[in-house]
Amino acid sequence: MTRFVSSIPRLVVLAVCGFLVAMVVSVGAAGPACACSCVDFTVDQAVARSAGVFVGRATDKVSAGSEAIYQFAVTEVFKGDIGPVTTVGAVSESSSCGVTFEVGQDYLLFVTDGQGIGRAFETGLCHKPSPNWVSDIRGQLEQVLGPPHPPEISAPTKEITWWTRATAAVPVPLMALASVVVLATLWWTVTIVRRRRRTSP
Repeated sequence: MTRFVSSIPRLVVLAVCGFLVAMVVSVGAAGPACACSCVDFTVDQAVARSAGVFVGRATDKVSAGSEAIYQFAVTEVFKGDIGPVTTVGAVSESSSCGVTFEVGQDYLLFVTDGQGIGRAFETGLCHKPSPNWVSDIRGQLEQVLGPPHPPEISAPTKEITWWTRATAAVPVPLMALASVVVLATLWWTVTIVRRRRRTSP
């Protein structure tokens, strides 16, 4: 019991330090708002930069602060290992080159690999997503990649789950703080177990 009490200050210090670091990182990552400016990529260049190009209907959405995670029912695939259902993360603010999608609408998307929880892919204005059926882009895509094919049944499927909804609503600093507390608790537990083993006859 005495050892536990003496360890509490260290756990508190670790938790506070983790929270402060998370706050600094979060504020630094947010940065000042600025107007969006995209390089005018050709279709060939956009395809080369993309991990996937597909047509899908937005079927669900989860807001995550200044971002959102969308679920798509994929109907046609031009490029990538994409299943019948997938998720795409996107910044919502147009000043940050973000883009929004309406549930129930069809879209042609150029996407890169996802970088966060619940996101199979990422997209934005600079990825050249198309909110409408644009025949000229589709024609150029078919020249570059050939005709599209249905999504592969065996390809990875990504859906918006209850865990996606739960973690999307949690601020990054709070998640970082919780992680630090869990790690500190594990460290304390391992330390106590080792000490008991050393002192046991």
